[in-house]
Amino acid sequence: YTLLVEVLGVFYIYFTIDTGQFASASDEWMFAIFHSISAFCNAGFSTLPNGLFNEGLRFNYNFQLAICFLVILGGIGFPVVNDLYTSIKNVLYNIYRTVLLKERYKVQARNVSVNSRIVLTTTFVLLLVGMFLYFATEYNNVLKEHTTLYGKLVQSFFGSVTPRTAGFNTVDMGELMQGTILVYLLFMWIGASPSSTGGGIKTTTFAIAFSNIVSLSKGKSRVDLFKREISSTSIHRAFAVIFLSLLIIGSAVFGISLFDPNHNLTEIAFECFSAYSTVGLSLNITATLSAPSKLILVLTMFIGRVGMFTLLFGIFNKAESRMYQYPKENIIIT
Repeated sequence: YTLLVEVLGVFYIYFTIDTGQFASASDEWMFAIFHSISAFCNAGFSTLPNGLFNEGLRFNYNFQLAICFLVILGGIGFPVVNDLYTSIKNVLYNIYRTVLLKERYKVQARNVSVNSRIVLTTTFVLLLVGMFLYFATEYNNVLKEHTTLYGKLVQSFFGSVTPRTAGFNTVDMGELMQGTILVYLLFMWIGASPSSTGGGIKTTTFAIAFSNIVSLSKGKSRVDLFKREISSTSIHRAFAVIFLSLLIIGSAVFGISLFDPNHNLTEIAFECFSAYSTVGLSLNITATLSAPSKLILVLTMFIGRVGMFTLLFGIFNKAESRMYQYPKENIIIT
């Protein structure tokens, strides 16, 4: 799957770039290969000065759409891809047997798991909401230089896709509105989906935690999604991941604010959220940070990529199974 998507991305990128920007055909192919892999793996690296904000790519909307779809396909997670592949294969096989062999169409039990449904739904909602908010906040700011509605919509879509661990930018990040920066912080924190090429707390974590809040507001004692009850273990892990992520990010913000007090809190928070989710975006202050602050970012990136649970499992001994249970007590929360 990885090779197939990246190869298709190479050809798509190759036929959308301006050949006048490159000295030879080999440079064009290398550019296409590098950016296809970088986009699918949510790396965010580019070989051009200023990245995709480069003059030759800033208004190349077809190229930007290619990057967006590669990022999305790499970020939805391989289990989701497997579920979709199995479902589509079964449907096509049944249609084949029904049309050509005149057999009765057999309705298959659903192959798309609740996990995949949550990932796809959350991803779609985040992309749609992010695109709308980016369009609304930046219409009279960084989108002004894009004169067509199509260009503004593509830029808004690109701005909705890349904060979730991709790290590409087609605008000057230092010129973004405060509202857009807040949206970026949220999207970088959420990140991509489990078992994908992206980081963050993951879409399923955010969706389960949000659904649990809605269920509690309705007075329900359980979380139901897509006619399935979500296990208490998943809910507990979701809130643990959220708490640990905010603890790590908050500690990083505190540390950098001590070593580099000349930068404002928004810039520092942006760096730390970006580092934890291995996004790679910056408000143009990374190069000016002191060595201790850069080390804090390195450690934050390492923890964010490896996962706090993985580190904790390696540090603490597993609790022994106990054949008893204490009486339950309710604690006053609000």
